Amino acid sequence: MTLNRGNLGFTNVITNGATSSVYTVGSAQTAYVKSILIHNLSTTSIQNTQVHFVPNVGGSAGTAGTLTQIARIGISTNDTFFFEPAYPLTLTSTGDSIQITNEGTATSSLNVVVLGDKEV
Repeated sequence: MTLNRGNLGFTNVITNGATSSVYTVGSAQTAYVKSILIHNLSTTSIQNTQVHFVPNVGGSAGTAGTLTQIARIGISTNDTFFFEPAYPLTLTSTGDSIQITNEGTATSSLNVVVLGDKEV
């Protein structure tokens, strides 16, 4: 087992009122999510966001819901929040995912970057 350390992708933009998968485990891989950086692009309003730890459904990405929500965060205007659990979130099956919901009603988006390791 070799670990590829660093970011688990590039910046994901999540528009207001949307839920988006920011990282999904590929075929026969394991990923260890160490932190998620979430930046509020709004200069006028606080954006609320939800973090979901979603198991796969038949090998495909599942759907974010109340049973998969692990955090709800209010991010101040033009601010960045670092979500860093004490232990990495481990995604072990094809289709397991981290999904983010932007609850914002303003026209502002969130920028999200997922950091961690994955087996290669």
